[in-house]
Amino acid sequence: MKIPVLIPAYNPDRTLLSVVEGATKQGFETIIIVNDGSDAEADHVFEKLEKTEGCHVLHHAVNLGKGRALKTGFNYFYLNFPDSPGIVTADADGQHLPEDIAKVSRTFMNNSKAVVLGSRTFDKGTPRRSLIGNTITRYVFRFLVGRKISDTQSGLRCIPRHIVPDLIRLEGEKYEYEMNMLISTKTSHTVIIEEPITTVYIENNRSSHFNPFLDSMKIYFLLLRFSFSSAFASLIDFVIFSISFSISSNILTSIILARLVAGNVNFFINKNLVFQNKNSVAGTIIRYYMLFIVMGVLAFISIKTLAGFGMNVIAAKALTETALFFASFSIQRDFIFLNSKKTDAG
Repeated sequence: MKIPVLIPAYNPDRTLLSVVEGATKQGFETIIIVNDGSDAEADHVFEKLEKTEGCHVLHHAVNLGKGRALKTGFNYFYLNFPDSPGIVTADADGQHLPEDIAKVSRTFMNNSKAVVLGSRTFDKGTPRRSLIGNTITRYVFRFLVGRKISDTQSGLRCIPRHIVPDLIRLEGEKYEYEMNMLISTKTSHTVIIEEPITTVYIENNRSSHFNPFLDSMKIYFLLLRFSFSSAFASLIDFVIFSISFSISSNILTSIILARLVAGNVNFFINKNLVFQNKNSVAGTIIRYYMLFIVMGVLAFISIKTLAGFGMNVIAAKALTETALFFASFSIQRDFIFLNSKKTDAG
């Protein structure tokens, strides 16, 4: 196959040799290995690979993380294999069977503008930390990105060549980088195709360096940024609303004044820091203020209604804004701050 296989490796054992051998038997002519600052005990593995035909071994002087290793491999691929339509990534520990690597690559050849994701099935035999990590991130990813993917943590992926430069620029040095890759497909409008693969866990997945708590926190950073932005804008909104209402006793006037100030602050934070939107301010701010007006009307109706039932106005305001938070995030993610570049599957 003209599609190279990229394998980041940190302290691998001889299993990596079997992975490379299996991939070669499946017809892969080029294997790119990135030694991510492994200890001296793994030198014999890399020395063997350097003597293997079709293997290109790259080295990091120190351990920099899986994300950086993938970027190193992507860069090498892009510069040295201009005729290849894409590159497939796989793990070094044998969790991806050679036939599944080939399966994902064949699917990609029929969909050369899409990312093809090798998706595992999670059942009762799945190690607990892998089951918990995948279950949580699957649902959080669906909420954050608006795409339903069954295996967000799979390292078996076939990547089209044309998006590789953008992936090299992408933030993330460790495991969060793989999630950032999936998130970036939403902003670039790149299709994701899932290809079922065999689920393999060796020694209860003991060799995995993924920490389900710490690495998941990095994955959820988009939500944390949005939460901070919303909380900051809500604080401004709440303070101005409270002051204005205490002076005027007019709910509508207080809502309009508070939202005008807080809305502008929230727009620029979300555009530049949360969603990192590259579209023009003019077009984006029109859509934002359409949402701004709709949310303002809904807030007014809700607060007025709750106050009519005897609830304190300030309490009604707090309850309403909490309820509108999740709807606002989804709309801003999919319609307000979605970059305009479009890539279809082919």
